[in-house]
Amino acid sequence: MFISLIIGGLTGLEREKSNQFAGFRTHILVAVGSCITSITAVQLFISYSSYSNMDPARLPAQVLSGIGFIGAGAILKNSSGITGLTTAAGIWATACIGIAIGYGQYLLGIVAWVLEMITLLSLKRIDKLFFKKSSCNLYLTISSLDAITTTFAILKECKISIKNFDVNSKGGQIWTAKYSISYDRRILIKEIERRIRDVDGVLDLYFYDK
Repeated sequence: MFISLIIGGLTGLEREKSNQFAGFRTHILVAVGSCITSITAVQLFISYSSYSNMDPARLPAQVLSGIGFIGAGAILKNSSGITGLTTAAGIWATACIGIAIGYGQYLLGIVAWVLEMITLLSLKRIDKLFFKKSSCNLYLTISSLDAITTTFAILKECKISIKNFDVNSKGGQIWTAKYSISYDRRILIKEIERRIRDVDGVLDLYFYDK
């Protein structure tokens, strides 16, 4: 159980550092609870298998089913897209590791935890660098220059990088604005488009892939 506590705590600290809701204490409780379940299942099997058909995997199987409720609570949908999927998967993996340690598979559990931490710490950078970035141009037709400031604020709030910006007058009180943006592909562009269309002074907009 002490090994499970350490593993759960260190995994939770990484999630706390990433500003996730399920962090230090949650991962400790998941790891220790899963470990206790496995230990109990093994002890019941040893004590009562001669009297009935005891299955040492039945209790841990229920843990893996029930852990889905905790994982679902870590998944959030907002204007930037869906977040918390990695944390939910990490909670499930931590429960699996706790179960393995409870069964006495210490080497398996520790190696699995090391691989989990490599995924959370190192592969996150590779993921951001190679797989999750997309670029395009955002064109706006506006009747108020204040709409430019508001659009900048929306893009920044949604963690969209603005690589270049240009604005031109079409005559009268009409302007066109072009934003060259880069964003995570998991971001819900349709939701951002809806928010920008609701900005006062925005007459039209469209995205154009580079």
